[in-house]
Amino acid sequence: MIPPKAVQIRLLQKQVWREGLVSLRFTKPESFTFRPGQFVRLGLELKASEDSYISRPYSFASLPTDPFLEFFVVEVPGGQFSPSLVARLAGEEVYLEPDLWGQLLPDRLSGGTTLWCLSTGTGLAPFISILRDENTWKKWPKIVLVNSVREVEDLCYSHQIEEFAQNSKYGGAQGRYFRYIPVVTRSPTQFLSRRIPLLLEEGSIQDEAGLQLDPVDSRVLICGNPEMVKATRKLLKEKGFSTPRQDKSGNMLAENLWLPNK
Repeated sequence: MIPPKAVQIRLLQKQVWREGLVSLRFTKPESFTFRPGQFVRLGLELKASEDSYISRPYSFASLPTDPFLEFFVVEVPGGQFSPSLVARLAGEEVYLEPDLWGQLLPDRLSGGTTLWCLSTGTGLAPFISILRDENTWKKWPKIVLVNSVREVEDLCYSHQIEEFAQNSKYGGAQGRYFRYIPVVTRSPTQFLSRRIPLLLEEGSIQDEAGLQLDPVDSRVLICGNPEMVKATRKLLKEKGFSTPRQDKSGNMLAENLWLPNK
């Protein structure tokens, strides 16, 4: 059954990065807003019956001030939901459930001089939103963005990432530093090629960044598949990182990307 608060949004534009990997821009409901790092559920009626409605969570890749809502979506072969979402054409509608979710909020972290953003696959989406927010760069003058994918064709948002490096609103200003570190795990490339936790443990990512990863000066955001998130959190906890609690500050936040039946 369609949730009472769900509203229809219309697809404005589809950017096809490769077959089954797209960015979708939808109309934005009036007065709707969110915070960079949050996610919502998108819904579809897959058949003409009341019990055919299903929804899945997706992080925003857009900014709250954008006149559209953008999501970064990968098709999971055999999935119940994502193949239908990826197949949407401009002008077609989906449902937006307006309740906001997510703890990957930079405001929950204080202190430090360097922000590390560690992602796999479409876990890059919230970091595109977070790094497009100029307040992020005012808070952390040094930012490292890591995105691990299977194949080089899965490395997306290159123009936006280049803007992070060059534009004075972001990392291009004097006194700021931005380093993008792509990781490709399935094919031989010039990029790093092992899993993020292993690369952190051996220091390869730190060497590529030219920075130390320590709990005093570093703040870490993690978004990706549950295995990466679990292993990375364990490694960082051993290095002295912790998640903020109600009565205790922290220097690390994580969000799982994958949920069943996508």
